[in-house]
Amino acid sequence: MTTKKSKRRNARSRTVPVIELPVPKPTTEVVTEETYVTTEPEVEIRKPGTLAQALTEPSVAVVKPKSRVRKEVVSRSRRSA
Repeated sequence: MTTKKSKRRNARSRTVPVIELPVPKPTTEVVTEETYVTTEPEVEIRKPGTLAQALTEPSVAVVKPKSRVRKEVVSRSRRSA
């Protein structure tokens, strides 16, 4: 009987190992927005407005510059020193 009691005491008094968790370092988030403007040619065909003009004048192709704005957001995390 004495051996069973001693086994129960040992089971209750076990120590749990302490687990060390890594502490995150402080970071700074840097968000930058970059804007790109691109100009591309666009071809437009202009036709005569009336039937009389269509019989005497040909259609004309006109090249027009068309600009497009593109924004790009870049986010980076920077660790503090």
